Amino acid sequence: MRTAVHDDPSAFAALADRWRVVLAHDPTATVFHTPQYLATWWSEFGDAATPMILEVGAGDHPVGIAPLSTWPDGVLRFAGDHDTTDYRGPVSALEDRDAVATAVFEAVSDVPWRTFEMDGLAADSAWPEAFTRAAKAAGHVVAEERPEACPRVAIPGTYEDYMASLSGKLRHEIQRKARRLERDAGVYTIRLATEETLDDDLDRFFAMHRSSDGPKGRFMHEGMATFFGSFAWMLFSQGWLRLALLEIDDEPWAGLYAFSYRGGWGVWNSAFDHRRRDLSPGMVLMAECIRLAAEERSSTFDMLRGTEPYKYRFGAVDVPLVRLQVDR
Repeated sequence: MRTAVHDDPSAFAALADRWRVVLAHDPTATVFHTPQYLATWWSEFGDAATPMILEVGAGDHPVGIAPLSTWPDGVLRFAGDHDTTDYRGPVSALEDRDAVATAVFEAVSDVPWRTFEMDGLAADSAWPEAFTRAAKAAGHVVAEERPEACPRVAIPGTYEDYMASLSGKLRHEIQRKARRLERDAGVYTIRLATEETLDDDLDRFFAMHRSSDGPKGRFMHEGMATFFGSFAWMLFSQGWLRLALLEIDDEPWAGLYAFSYRGGWGVWNSAFDHRRRDLSPGMVLMAECIRLAAEERSSTFDMLRGTEPYKYRFGAVDVPLVRLQVDR
């Protein structure tokens, strides 16, 4: 099977049409696997790396696309990074996983790498097994870790169906927090950003994020905020963005930066005004966004990487993230 190697970031746009066809056949593909996301990421963070985008079965109908990056430290990685790209790896139909994984190792056989770090592979994607088989067949040493997970909420139908699926304790806690917020602070509204409000809403979101203590508050530096803004506008252009604000008297109390893609929501980041933490506005907004997702007939609400305890108060179940380290 012929594999074409593209070593310029312009390939993200040039391959977009064929990439979308492959994405349509991959049941576990996410926003992070799209050429739009990866082009946005590369423009902000890819200066030190060289792209190596593999088009497996090159032609009008490729069977797989594997976006890789080579780095000066001699490590080969999937495009994206740990801090901003929750899921990583190639795309293909399930039945083509082994062929694509084998083609990846054939394509990189002449590249001077010492370690291939395969981070961000969802445990339920069938990629960890395919890459392990292909790496061992190529004579490499493979070590597997499952250091993190993406807690994921199943939405079985309507919001009422979702609430009924929770334990009585969790259901009561969600309802109690919403009642307490309205009782002690007033009626709240939930608003999604529009084209006219997006830039201002992002500024409000960043301000709440920076009000956090510790690493979370320091995370939203100017470079990261620039990337968040570029990503938001890309998502908006595709109809995927769901930037939600919980407001009381027109003031933002909490924000949720999410996207809707292929029948599921993904919560990429969240923030709240830490002066109001005692009233749990972030938890109330999370529940209201699950309601919005249910109204859109989404079947999943992925809270993405990180096992913070609050996620399980909404009935989330872990999807482990697999990290394979392949050494020559």
